[in-house]
Amino acid sequence: MMKRNASANSDPGPRLHRITEYLARNFPDFFAEARFHVGDDDYFLYSRFGQYLARSIEANQVPRQQIRRGFTVLNKLARVSATNPAVRRMLVSGPLEHIVDAPKAHALARKRLCPAAQSYLEGLCE
Repeated sequence: MMKRNASANSDPGPRLHRITEYLARNFPDFFAEARFHVGDDDYFLYSRFGQYLARSIEANQVPRQQIRRGFTVLNKLARVSATNPAVRRMLVSGPLEHIVDAPKAHALARKRLCPAAQSYLEGLCE
C-alpha cells in the first residue's frame, strides 16, 4: 500500500487536471495550439505556457487581466508542487525557467507569484 501511494505522488497527471481545465478555459487559443503540438504531455504544455506568458509580458501583447490569470496558473502549480516533487520539477524546469530569462516577466513575477513560486524562481537565479 505504501508503494502505491508513493507512485501516485510522483505522477503529476491527475493532480493537474483542475489546473489544466483553468488553463484551457482562460487561454483557449494558446491551449488548443499547444495541445495540437505537444499532445497530452503536461510537462511540455506548462513549459510552453511559461514561454508564452514571458513573451507576452515582454511584448505587452495581452491585457493585464490575462497576465494575472497566467500567474494564477503558476501559483496553482506551486501549491500542488508543495506535496508533489514531479510537479515541482516541472514548474521549475518548465515555466519558471522561461520567466527568469525574460527581464520584464521576471520583475512582474516577483510581485505576482506566491512565496513558494518566488522561492523556486529565485533558486533559478542563483
